[in-house]
Amino acid sequence: MAEPRTVLIVDDEPQFLRLVEKMLGSSGVKVLMAPRASEALRICETTPVDVLISDVSMPEMDGIRLAERVLKLHPKASVLLISGQYEEAPPGTKAARIRFLKKPFFPSQLVDLLREMLA
Repeated sequence: MAEPRTVLIVDDEPQFLRLVEKMLGSSGVKVLMAPRASEALRICETTPVDVLISDVSMPEMDGIRLAERVLKLHPKASVLLISGQYEEAPPGTKAARIRFLKKPFFPSQLVDLLREMLA
């Protein structure tokens, strides 16, 4: 049996981490969570990550810089940046493997995007 795909969720709001974890609970992926970019990078150094889901605005390092660093560690990974501050993808996020989702969103939107990214 194949290993489940790994999704790393990064957000400085613990309730948002738990909410996204619940949204992805039945999608058949292994969910890892990190409240800070530095913790996410530590995870990525030792664990293969298929998809990074990250908030754009975080205090330690923004999601765009985090995405760049994760993609260097895992060149085949994809990134989903999430933000309530931007109406569309912020500058610097137009790469093919980087997608954008505006908050608030429906759980089905997140799950559908994740399926596309893992296909």
